Amino acid sequence: MLLPLSACNCEDDTGADPWELTEPWPDMALPPDMAMEPDLDMAPDLDLAPDLFEEPDLPPPPPDIPPEIPWEKEVVAEVPRSQALNDRTSLGVGEDGTVWLGYHPCDDDQCIVSWLAVAIDRPDGQDWTIERVAEQRGTFGLDVHVNEPWVAYLDEVNNQFRVARRNLSGRGPQAWTKIPMPVDFTGPYDGLDLTHDDDFIYVTFASELDRPVELFAFDKRPGADSSEYIQLSSLDVGAASAALERGLQADGKGNLFLVHREGDTGPYGVARFRLRDNIWDRQAYFGDPGIVVSSMVARENGDICMSNTVPDGLFADGYLEMTCGKMNDLRRGLWRHQDESVSSYSSLIEGTDGSLIIAYNAGGNTELRVARRYPDGTWDIRTVFDGSSYGVSTALDTQNRLLISYYTCSRNRCTLELLRQPY
Repeated sequence: MLLPLSACNCEDDTGADPWELTEPWPDMALPPDMAMEPDLDMAPDLDLAPDLFEEPDLPPPPPDIPPEIPWEKEVVAEVPRSQALNDRTSLGVGEDGTVWLGYHPCDDDQCIVSWLAVAIDRPDGQDWTIERVAEQRGTFGLDVHVNEPWVAYLDEVNNQFRVARRNLSGRGPQAWTKIPMPVDFTGPYDGLDLTHDDDFIYVTFASELDRPVELFAFDKRPGADSSEYIQLSSLDVGAASAALERGLQADGKGNLFLVHREGDTGPYGVARFRLRDNIWDRQAYFGDPGIVVSSMVARENGDICMSNTVPDGLFADGYLEMTCGKMNDLRRGLWRHQDESVSSYSSLIEGTDGSLIIAYNAGGNTELRVARRYPDGTWDIRTVFDGSSYGVSTALDTQNRLLISYYTCSRNRCTLELLRQPY
C-alpha cells in the first residue's frame, strides 16, 4: 500500500467560538502551502503608539445583490420522461472554461437502453456536443481536475464499480479510459462520491449492506500513472447512506470529509479522513435522524457547511436548512427557512466572495429557487425558473457565473437544461 500518499424565516445559532479543525501532523513541519493561518482572535494585543488611535468599528457595506433579471436558459438535450423523473445531473467546469455535464440519455422513449453520457460546452461558442461513456443507469458522479473530467459509476451490465477518465486528446467513447475497481456490489448499493485536491482524485463507494465505505485515490502528479488506483482505509460504518448530491470534499489541508448516515436508520453526519495517516480519525452526527443531508462544502476557514431537508410533519415536502460548523459541533451555525419547501434534494456551492448558494426545487416542485447567504449574514432567496426541476446540480464557471443543471418536463416532453447567471 502506497501510504502515506506519495504516488425568509430564519434562525441563527452561532454562539460558539470557532476552533481550528486541522492540527499540524506530528513531528513534521507543514509545507508552506499547507501552513495554517494564525487565529486572529488569539493574537496578542499590541500597544498602540501614543499618536495613534483606534478607528471605530463600522458595519460592513451591504452586499451587492443582483437585480431580478431573467436567467440565461439553454436546452441541452431531450430525455425520456421516465429517465428525467428518476435521474440526477452532475456539473463540473475546467480551468479552460469548458463545461462538463453528466446525465443519462436513452435510445428510445421506453429507455430500454440507458447511457452514461457527458454533454460538453467549450468556450469557443459552438453547440453542445455529447459523448457516451458507457451503457449504464443508476448512480454516478462527475468531477473535473484542471481540464480533465472524471466520472465514477456503477456498471450494472457487468456488476462492476468503475471510474472513467477522459484523455485530453480524442473524441467520443474512445476518449474515455475505464478502470474497474475492486468493489463487489452484488446486492443493493446506496451511492458514490468523488472529489479532488491539487494532486489526487478521490472516490468513495457506499453499499446498503453491512459493509464499510470504500475509499480510493488516483495520483495526478506529474509522472504518475493516473490509471492505477490506490486503495485507502475503509470507513467501518455498515449500510452507510451517501449524501444525495455532493458528499465528499477535500479541504486542501490534508483532510477529506464524507457525509453519510450512521447505519440504516441513524442520523446523518460527517467522517474525517487524515491523508497523511491513512485513517478515518473522527466522526460526528446530527441528533435528529429525520434530517436528510443533500450537499456539503468544506470551506477554507475550516467550516463544514451542509444543505439539508427537514421533515415537515404530514407534508410531502420538507423545508430548507443550512448548517455550518466543525467536527466538534456540526450545527454551530444553523439557519432554518421554514417557509422554503424542498421537494427533493438541494445543491450547495461556495462563491468566490464567500457566499453560500443553494439551488433546490420548491413549492411541490413547481419552481426552481436559489437561496444565497452573503458573508455579512444577509439572505437573498428568489425563483430562477418557473416549472418542475429534477436532478439539480451547481457549478461556477470561469466568468464567475453560477451554473445550474436540471431536468424539466412539460406534459410528455422532458429536457435537460442549464441556467447561467452572474451571481
